[in-house]
Amino acid sequence: MRDYEPYYTEDGSIGLYSHAEKDVFHSKFGALTEAWEKFVIPSNIDKLIDKQSEVKVLDVCYGIGYNTKALISFVLNCKKEKLLKKNFLKKILSNIPNIVSIHTNKNKDKRNENLLPYNDTICENNDKILTEKIIIDCLDINEELVKLSPLFKTIKTPGEIYSEIIPDFLSCFDTYYKLKSLFENAASKFYPKNSKYIKDLLDLKFKNMHIDKEYKIDNIVNYILLNVLYSRYGEEYFNKEFKKIVTDKKNLRFLDKNMINYAKFNHNLGYYLSSKGNLSTLLHNIYYDTISKRDKNINFKAAESLFNINFFINDARKSILKINKLYDLIFLDAFAYTKAPQLWSVEFIAELYKRLNERGVLLTYSNSSQVRNTLLENKLYVGKIFNKRTGTFIGTIASKDKSKIDYPLNNYEIGLCNTKAGIPYHDPNLSFSNKEILELREYEFLHSNLISSSKYMKLRSLRSSNE
Repeated sequence: MRDYEPYYTEDGSIGLYSHAEKDVFHSKFGALTEAWEKFVIPSNIDKLIDKQSEVKVLDVCYGIGYNTKALISFVLNCKKEKLLKKNFLKKILSNIPNIVSIHTNKNKDKRNENLLPYNDTICENNDKILTEKIIIDCLDINEELVKLSPLFKTIKTPGEIYSEIIPDFLSCFDTYYKLKSLFENAASKFYPKNSKYIKDLLDLKFKNMHIDKEYKIDNIVNYILLNVLYSRYGEEYFNKEFKKIVTDKKNLRFLDKNMINYAKFNHNLGYYLSSKGNLSTLLHNIYYDTISKRDKNINFKAAESLFNINFFINDARKSILKINKLYDLIFLDAFAYTKAPQLWSVEFIAELYKRLNERGVLLTYSNSSQVRNTLLENKLYVGKIFNKRTGTFIGTIASKDKSKIDYPLNNYEIGLCNTKAGIPYHDPNLSFSNKEILELREYEFLHSNLISSSKYMKLRSLRSSNE
């Protein structure tokens, strides 16, 4: 965290400022809102999970996990009825020992039957609750940020607090919104405390803080991610170096104390007292049954079983070559293309193309002609992501299947891709340094016969005025 400075974005979620790059990782208007609107909602994953028993997702540049968190939360909300159904079945079946013993004898399970008194196979004919699986592979080079990701908190915005105090049914009156505006302005004086440097740099205005209810992350999501990280790192997850980071006063105000306590709980009991495989299950049961104040309607283990989450901590160019899956969704959320050109090159996108299934989609926040032309050069159909809330185009979508593109690039946008602005990055053998990639493009740019983007726009403007 010495290289990064956390700050609150305008929707109450955490963003990161990179001192090395002198730039931000997230939109100042809302890191979490951006994840929902530029990745999860346009992915149409709700339709995928209704049609497929298994959905594969690749999250390129996981960072502190907003895209993955929002995706998990969205899926849990879609599957809430089935999860409740499974929880109901569990309670019934746990009181019928004869049936349970018959099924567990037929299907030998390595798990401790005392901890799990029901068997999953009993539920096989109940809307295939357990056969559904969301596989999420997360790529990132920064191990520290990945380990911290479940611990970051999202504060309640003034608008949310107001909505909790004042009943929603009063929203039909103009007075409701006048009072809400007054409340938000008053509360903004207390929300939140970023450093003066960040505040001045980003011009953050918290009186406009907002986040839709459906964009909130279910509390259960961070627990799921934390358990995945524990299974990967064991007791090394909460080592001395990591402990210093989460107890540093500068960082502590951005972290969730409950999550830190849960991490310590798992660490102290889970890895010092026993190495039994079922101990983590026992600890989860203890915590969620006795400590957690979360909504207990959804069984944690049922929710957790929906996901198979994997982390690849390395240069994404190296990680991608080790993966042989075909994905339904690819989230390309790499740092700005001028700062991380190696993840926007024709060659890297070609590797993503190979791992995108025939009806899969790739989504990215970038609207740049350069990025779009790189996708076009890889024989993908390219379009725009439309935000219904704001009525604007906010990102780019690409697919091998033309029918997946609701808003194709228009002639003007395609024309921009064919100017100097659209000259892509190249990274032969996925081995060039950032400097080499930038220098190679600069050479191509200087020696290109293509029209400049500024001249192209002037010509288009003249044609429009003459028509």
